[in-house]
Amino acid sequence: MTVDSGFLKRLRSRGEEVFTQVSAELSSSPRFMQAMAGAMRGKEILCDEVATRQRLIRRLPRFEDEGRNIGIAAKAARKALFE
Repeated sequence: MTVDSGFLKRLRSRGEEVFTQVSAELSSSPRFMQAMAGAMRGKEILCDEVATRQRLIRRLPRFEDEGRNIGIAAKAARKALFE
C-alpha cells in the first residue's frame, strides 16, 4: 500500500496551521500566560532544590567521616579521663 506524498504534505501543513493558531490563541490569553509563568517559576524552584540535594549528597561521605572521627575522639577522651 502506497501513501500519497501530496496527502502527507497537506496533512502536515494543516497540522502546522492548527498548531500555529492554537499557539496564538493561548499566547493571547492572560490566564494561560500567568499559568505558564507560574509553571516556569515552579520549574526553577524544583531545579534549585535538586541541585541543593545533589550537593548535600556529594558531601555526605565527608559528614560521615567527620562523625566517625568525633566518635573516635570522644572514645579516646573518655578512656583518658576515666581509666
